[in-house]
Amino acid sequence: MKEKAAYLRGLIEGLGIDETTKEGKVIKAMSELLGELAEAVDGIDEDVTRAYDQINDLSEELEDLEADLYEDDEDDEEPEEEEEDTEEDDNDDDIASEPFYEVACPNCGETVYVSEDDLDAGEANCAHCGVTFEVALEDDDEEQEEGPVQYEVTCPACGQTTVFEEDDLLDGAPKCPGCGKPLDFEVTEE
Repeated sequence: MKEKAAYLRGLIEGLGIDETTKEGKVIKAMSELLGELAEAVDGIDEDVTRAYDQINDLSEELEDLEADLYEDDEDDEEPEEEEEDTEEDDNDDDIASEPFYEVACPNCGETVYVSEDDLDAGEANCAHCGVTFEVALEDDDEEQEEGPVQYEVTCPACGQTTVFEEDDLLDGAPKCPGCGKPLDFEVTEE
């Protein structure tokens, strides 16, 4: 860029523009400004290149540290894996048979898989944005046997708790009766 600015400065000088006229003063000032801008841009370009190099070096060092860390973790876990194999298999069976419900995070809109345990705990955590929001399964044995399954949902925007039937959640995105914002629920069993 500095070369182009120098070339234009040479053209201006070669034209023999009179620097005592208004136009000549403007052209000379623009030429000088262009030269200063070219030097500043080149300096910024050098700084950015140096920063990229440092980031790449740090990234490589981080990859090495992660490899060492995970290698150490794998070495530490090997003896325990033999003892815990049967326990893990039992836990895997429980997890595989447990139903999960797809719920759109009220903060970021990403899909969150909510288990029965999460419903029992009354809250779910979005792995994408980290927001914890309330969900609850209404636990009335008589109503579950006689009527449709109902879910108690707390709106993250206004805090109002509302009970929805499972059919309403499966048919579309219900809106909070308090603030009118959509709750974006999708309930599916896997």
